[in-house]
Amino acid sequence: MLVKKRNALWLMLLFVFVLPALVNANGITSDMWGEIKAWDHSTQAVERMPWVYGNTLYYAKDYDIYSSTFENGVWSEPQPVPGPINTGANEINPCVVGGGKVLYFARHDPFSDYDFYRSEWDEETHQWGEPEVIDALSTDGQEWKIWVDENETVAYITTKGTFDDSTTEVRNVWKSTMEADGWSTPISIGEPINSGVNVWSIFVGPEGEIYVDGMRELALTHYELYVATDENSEPVLLGAPFNTKANEREMAFNENFLFICAQNREGGVGGYCLFYAERIK
Repeated sequence: MLVKKRNALWLMLLFVFVLPALVNANGITSDMWGEIKAWDHSTQAVERMPWVYGNTLYYAKDYDIYSSTFENGVWSEPQPVPGPINTGANEINPCVVGGGKVLYFARHDPFSDYDFYRSEWDEETHQWGEPEVIDALSTDGQEWKIWVDENETVAYITTKGTFDDSTTEVRNVWKSTMEADGWSTPISIGEPINSGVNVWSIFVGPEGEIYVDGMRELALTHYELYVATDENSEPVLLGAPFNTKANEREMAFNENFLFICAQNREGGVGGYCLFYAERIK
């Protein structure tokens, strides 16, 4: 009986500590980052959907896209991104790539809910150019999050729509690649990342690991962040300090900073706001 109990204990420790550590081996770990704290310019507004490029943060504030730059140890006062990006509609989920000169985002459309758009930076006017809808990546359903690699060769999107004959009631992850004539028709990445529950956001790390948020476990009443080693692996829960129990959502990071959106997380200003950490170098 004692041997059985010891074996059961070792199995429990394996699942709780060892397996998550193996899964996270290609992803972020807590020792990479300093303290995760409320971002300097957090307010009572709804502040979500961070994207960090170099030393610049892009995010959605009350459903317009803003930016702020870290210079001399201080984040600049956030400003709406210049150019015809923000409108009377909702703009969400910025994704900046291509040397910082290309902006992907989603915009609300009264006919199709949300669609994805692309804009290029205009060096002469120092603002973003007129965005164009990306028909190949948009459906008649609700598009939400878009992640595009630096060279615009691969796109992962979350959408409540579909690109085939399937139907769904939840948001799933689809993948597209850039072909000679534009983005290919997205293909569902399937299980285990798509699992019958909403996948709202997706972020792909430098080693191909995939971060998603959602309520993936039974009886879960708050959002949490998960990581999978690749699109064919089972996502596992990120541990502390990335998750608390404060509806952690929408992670983004680079070689300098990590950002997380959370609702009513300790140390914040209440509601949805941004938390960040600096990379330990």
